[in-house]
Amino acid sequence: MKALRALIVVAAVVLVLRSTWLAALAVRGVWVDAAVLATVLWSLRERESWGATFGFVMGLATDLDAGRLLGRQALALSLLGYAVGRLSGTLVRDSVRTQFALLAVATLLHQAYGLSFEVGVAWLSQWFWVRQVMVTTLVTSVAGVLLLGLLRRVRGRPLFDDVPVDAGKAL
Repeated sequence: MKALRALIVVAAVVLVLRSTWLAALAVRGVWVDAAVLATVLWSLRERESWGATFGFVMGLATDLDAGRLLGRQALALSLLGYAVGRLSGTLVRDSVRTQFALLAVATLLHQAYGLSFEVGVAWLSQWFWVRQVMVTTLVTSVAGVLLLGLLRRVRGRPLFDDVPVDAGKAL
């Protein structure tokens, strides 16, 4: 029950940030994919089942907020949450390189998936959209790593628990 409350609170905070402060950045051409950022961070912490659940809730809320086809983002974010959560059992989750790589790949996939609905496959031939996907990927990855570093500094210890030694046998 405690995890469910935390899930709802974090999703609500991300949506409020997304529609206020991050919207002001988007007007200036700097997009931060807050939904992917939150889903990846939650999945690193809570593993695959809660990662997929958080991604689904975040995706539905994002679809409702943007007035898009309901369920499109829910599918993408729940799959990302599951994949990152599944990988989190075998990765060094407190590594800055790992966090950056996970955020970059997840953001790139999410942006490409979203643009395929908005613009179609033709977005690959238009330099503006390719540049925007790359900028969004870079900004989201850097923002995520900086956020995790700040949280680690405030907390005074690593954010993630150690992976059990026999975690590889469960796969």
